[in-house]
This record gives sequence, C-alpha cells and structure tokens, in this order.
Amino acid sequence: MKNLNKLAAAVALTLAAGSASAAWIDGTVPGAPSSVAFQIDDTVTKQTFVLDLAVDHTGLNYASFQNGTEGVAGGLSWDLGALGGSLFSGFASHTADFKWSVVASYQFDGDNLSNVDKSGAGTYGSNYNDPNNAQWGILTTATAANQLAQQDFSTIQAEADSTGKVGNWINRVNAPNGANGAPVASINPVNGTSFYEIYLSSLAQIGNGPGAPSFKGPNSANLYWITNAELNEFNNQIVQLGTFTLSANNILTYQGVSEVPVPAAVWLFGSALLGMLGFTRRGAKVVAA
Repeated sequence: MKNLNKLAAAVALTLAAGSASAAWIDGTVPGAPSSVAFQIDDTVTKQTFVLDLAVDHTGLNYASFQNGTEGVAGGLSWDLGALGGSLFSGFASHTADFKWSVVASYQFDGDNLSNVDKSGAGTYGSNYNDPNNAQWGILTTATAANQLAQQDFSTIQAEADSTGKVGNWINRVNAPNGANGAPVASINPVNGTSFYEIYLSSLAQIGNGPGAPSFKGPNSANLYWITNAELNEFNNQIVQLGTFTLSANNILTYQGVSEVPVPAAVWLFGSALLGMLGFTRRGAKVVAA
C-alpha cells in the first residue's frame, strides 16, 4: 500500500476533461504523465479521429489506467459518436474499416532517477512486487505481451521521448495541422495518406506491428504497461492492466483487470522462502507478467 500511495502521488496529475484550450500532454516531463490517446485511422476516407480519454470522465487521470483500478470500479465507456459530434459523422459508416490503438507514456528521469523504484539495496527495484512501482514507461494496446519489446529499457525510454513515437505523436496532435490542442478532433489526410499512418505507423521496437499495434474494426485490445525497473537491457516488465473494446456501434469501453499481476519471479521467490520455512501456500494464484 505504501508503494501504491507513492505511485499515486507521483502520477496525480489530473487530465483536463473537455477543455478545448488544453493541449495534449506528451509525457516527456518526469512527474507529468501524458494524455491517454485513443485514435482511429479510417482506411476508407483516410481521416484520423483522436480522443483524449479524459474527456467526459472528470477526474480521470493516468493512474486510473496504470493501476487498473478505474476500470475495475465499474468500467469506463465513451460514445464516440456523441463525443465527436459532427467531427465523427464521416467515420460512423466505416466502423469495420477502422484501424485503432491506445497509447500513453511517462518519461524516465535520467538525471535524478526520481521516478524509479529504489526499494532494492544497491540496485533498482530488485525487491519490488508491484510492476507499476517503476513509475515510468509506456502504455499501449496489443494482442499479447509477446508483441512488445521483451528487453532493453533504452528502447522504452526512446519511444516515450518527444523525439520518439509516443511523445512525437502527441506533439503532432497538438500541432495546427493536427487537433491543435483539442481533446477531440478529426484530422484530414495529408497528400492522400492518413495522419495516423504517417505519424503513428508503429512504436518502433516496442510493437512488432503497425499502429502500436493497430486493431481492425470492432475488436478488443489488451492494454499493457511496459517498464524496466532494473535499468538494464533485460527483464522488461510487461503487464496487462485491462482491455479496451470497440463495438460495432462505436462505443469504446475499458475494463481493468481484477488485480495487478505480480511478476512470476516474485511468486517463485516467495514459494521457495515458504518452503524453506516449512510452510505451504494453499490456493496461490501464479500470474506471469
């Protein structure tokens, strides 16, 4: 609980809901997590639709997804047609042709290491049992954890940066030829190619497919948290926080997992320790991160 409280304090920045003048947050400043961005590429019209998921959910912040608690409390939903109004009208008849994804990031503090868990003696996070305790990384939709980078913390860091895909995408959305800071927007194609395809074609090596990766039409997509508390090129923590579902009538919903999974290595260590003490753990649930 102490670690969760520390995390909540670190990511307590509430995203502005419904304010057209508030720019999207790119997440490149430690302590200021990015906006959680949902985006659609209509492969027929080449239009791009973007939505800051704080819209219509007062008080919703990054930690709501990071900890998986907001979805567990009763789920979240967004009526894209209602939120987008006339901006969405050109999309409604092409739901089956949508290519969509959700991304966000929280930059690593490379100077002061202020948002890296230091519970381990002489190392970073070696003893942590909460995958979110690392307090930095990327949120992205994917079908399975093996679609995402299994190693190399520097890849996560680079892709969260303003010159990387997540930060650069949100800054493009802020640009005059994008949403220009609006939390809901429809963006025209550029020379016949969708804005989405140009600026969010992939998250480099974070995702092994286009669009972080992209999902086609009415579908469900897992939301993963990618971080690396050890600050080395091994052992990225990739944890499913919940699932987004886009329905045929353009309702987006999110449901968090019932509890945040604990890395398998922690369970193995705990089991070995109990075994040494002569105890047994009945009904233990082992979840591989």
